[in-house]
Amino acid sequence: MSFIPPSGSDSIPFNVKVNNPYTGSKAPDIKAEFWKEGEVTTSAGHAASVTALSDLANTTPAPTPPASPVDVKGSIPVSSSDKPTTSTGKWTLKVSVYPDGSTTAVSSDTATFEVKAATRVTSANVDPDPVYLKSGKEVDVYAGFHLEKFGDEKITDVRLESKDSDDYYSLATGLEADDSYHDSTSMDYSTSAGGWQLRISISRGTKKYSFVKAFQVKKSGSSKAKSKITLYASPSKVKKGKATKLYGKVYRGSKAWSKKILKLYFKKKGTSTWKFVGYVGATSTGKYTKSVKPKYDGYWRTTAAATSLTSGSLSNIKFVDVK
Repeated sequence: MSFIPPSGSDSIPFNVKVNNPYTGSKAPDIKAEFWKEGEVTTSAGHAASVTALSDLANTTPAPTPPASPVDVKGSIPVSSSDKPTTSTGKWTLKVSVYPDGSTTAVSSDTATFEVKAATRVTSANVDPDPVYLKSGKEVDVYAGFHLEKFGDEKITDVRLESKDSDDYYSLATGLEADDSYHDSTSMDYSTSAGGWQLRISISRGTKKYSFVKAFQVKKSGSSKAKSKITLYASPSKVKKGKATKLYGKVYRGSKAWSKKILKLYFKKKGTSTWKFVGYVGATSTGKYTKSVKPKYDGYWRTTAAATSLTSGSLSNIKFVDVK
């Protein structure tokens, strides 16, 4: 399927088969031209690109030409300023084969084809804009647009992304029955302030396009971001001297708290005192793992110390039964 790009320039590929193109070891000169809908095909057309065939090696005995027909590839330039074909019109492509050194074509062939309209995204919006973030509160942010489909367009990704950092929120990719789109997410105070954009990624055939709509995220006052830690134990029942794995993830706001150093604590069953066991470091994705060999039934938890920008937090408590 041929179609106009939504912006800039692109090309429409084509493939032709040429019968017995070689004269001895010499490759022919293959030229292509095209006419848009409404243009007179008896006048000179617009030049199209063709991948040239190479001469065969000049050896004795003469080399065997490739099996006929020979595939030849080319492309037709197209830009967003071009108009799609109407229900009664088409573009025309003409390919001519000239033997080596000749100005007279030994064969020519023409083909007509449709050029569909460009994929369009209209009515893209983010509400509210700007997004005002307040400490301790989440703000619902809504995204919407309409996809004007003229072929096999598919939405591959929709996200709200910061222009200044790697902060982003992934959204759903499904459309309503009328090809409109609506989804939402919640932003908290840990979200990066500054320039953001709604990015819509679409595939159509072998082409990939992105459409963006800018918006702003602003913060009122200054406050620390919240943190959170999850903790799991596997297995939760072990024999004395055997290992169990304590693992989880640490968050700063809604995102991973990269490389955060946590403290691990243990409280023996029947006592009231938490004892420091050691440190455990989170990865760049906020995940952490610690293998321990408990001697007694008891409770485990991890803690994240506060910083100037982020509040501290305690994980949930996990009980490990030692038999």
